[in-house]
Amino acid sequence: MTRETRRAIRRTVAAVALLVVSVPVWRVAAWRPLRVVPVDLPDSFVRVSGVVHVHTTHSDGSGQLVDVAAAAAAAGLDFVIVTDHNSLAAKPDEGYSQAGVLTVVGTEISNREGHLLAVGLPQLTYRFSGDATDSLRDLAELGSVSFAAHPESAREDLRWDNWDLPGSWGVEILNGDSQWRAAGWTGLLGALARYPLNSDYALLRLLRRPAAIDRWDELLSRRRATGITGADAHGTLRLAASFPLPVPSYDAVFRIAQNYVLLERPLSGNAAEDTAALVAALATGRLYVGLGALAPADRFYFLAERAGARWTMGDDVPAAGPLRVRAGGALPANARLTLYRDATVVASGEGNLDQRVAEPGVYRVEAHLPGWDMPWIVSNPIYVLTEADRARRLRAAALPEPVVVRETTVLAAFETASSFTPVADAATTLDTQFIEPGAGPDGSAAARITFQLGIPTEDHPSPFASLGSYAPRDLSGRDGLMLSVRSDMPYRFWIQVRDFNPAKPEGADTWQASVRSSTEWQEVTVPFEGLRNVIDDADGTLDLGETRAIVFLVDTGALAPGTDGTIWIDDLRVY
Repeated sequence: MTRETRRAIRRTVAAVALLVVSVPVWRVAAWRPLRVVPVDLPDSFVRVSGVVHVHTTHSDGSGQLVDVAAAAAAAGLDFVIVTDHNSLAAKPDEGYSQAGVLTVVGTEISNREGHLLAVGLPQLTYRFSGDATDSLRDLAELGSVSFAAHPESAREDLRWDNWDLPGSWGVEILNGDSQWRAAGWTGLLGALARYPLNSDYALLRLLRRPAAIDRWDELLSRRRATGITGADAHGTLRLAASFPLPVPSYDAVFRIAQNYVLLERPLSGNAAEDTAALVAALATGRLYVGLGALAPADRFYFLAERAGARWTMGDDVPAAGPLRVRAGGALPANARLTLYRDATVVASGEGNLDQRVAEPGVYRVEAHLPGWDMPWIVSNPIYVLTEADRARRLRAAALPEPVVVRETTVLAAFETASSFTPVADAATTLDTQFIEPGAGPDGSAAARITFQLGIPTEDHPSPFASLGSYAPRDLSGRDGLMLSVRSDMPYRFWIQVRDFNPAKPEGADTWQASVRSSTEWQEVTVPFEGLRNVIDDADGTLDLGETRAIVFLVDTGALAPGTDGTIWIDDLRVY
């Protein structure tokens, strides 16, 4: 073979190799969202798009609130809901940004059962307790909406693990963080290779149909539950704690999947009014999830009609005869719509859907596009219910009623000096005169904890104020404690019961529950079975026959450092 022949072969091989590489590169770089066919929608709702579940520098995000709002504007969003971990620090800056995006500040609450996103709550005077039922009670009291975050996360400590929890919480049926964790190293490396060429395509190719949709269907069989998509955007990708990458950016994540909320009227520019309308729609489930980066998803509808009446996503429909169910809108070619009733396919076909249905049930719609595993659109349900079903589902969504107690034994009436003693750390101010005449609910005396929590320092890392009785008691055969509580502001504090354990440095184990107080006197019951060891992985059970102390504790796990206030306690009883 001559030298010229060898050179010609090498040139041919190089050209073929370049062609093999350049074709897929060109395809990625040239990919654009699918076009949709414009249509007039059959309803009058205003659709506003936005993302939920965004982190800033107030927790583990890389950008400040102004950066998030700018990214939302760049992505063409109408609203963005920031949910930093256990923080409402950005609350004073919420409202309309300079770019015109409605910025709402909620929080992501860490609980033993998993994380809850909370939206539509004010600045708080206390911290959530870490118990999901407590959190749901607080959020209901505050008129807030909550969602189980990243329910199928690959990280066990992030995964939602109590699908039987009572309440009316919704679900993130799609979570960005969970999707990239499930992709594995191969998927992530592929996405990183595509990202500089076409970030939308790179992130879309990571998406797979979430198992959370099936868990959501199970939940919907019992009660109402709004489904949303959670961006879980941090502005960085952390492959390891010390190895953050400046991708994907906030705006890149915001362009992928959105919540499309249906409002009665356009956003007015009044932040308080518009936030209230947005939260109300989230609570009702008047929205759908769409992959806007795959194809424009802002003109979808899902309706049920009967005798001139019309309902849409989130609505309850009386089961009183056949219904005409319609879904569709501005769709790409070959879009397939599937109607589900109670997680079972009722009808499926390309283009707009028009179906007669007669059976009661929970109806929702998915839209799929060829070649993509993740649905392009997932609607929230229309609930077609009998009166019996509606009553059953309302019971399933109700939080447990307080324990009814008929017979009690007084442990401390706090009329005069008692076995209780005020104790605080050196950095905290605590009034040692803890009996206040005339402060009780019936005009009698009451105990009080008047405090100002210290600021944590190296010498005093855990400021606290407490009122405790350290007298041994035999409470065997009893079910719990009962007391009357009031405070100058809404707070949370701990009730602790300590039992004998010679293996511990202080000779006792500590079991506790969180109590929420308000500015009005209220009766509180604390079942012993609800107490948890302060060491989460501790073995054993509370030995009521060997109790060594009952303590009311205010600390920085319940209130912010520097908080000053008063909590009144009266008529401590056992039942």
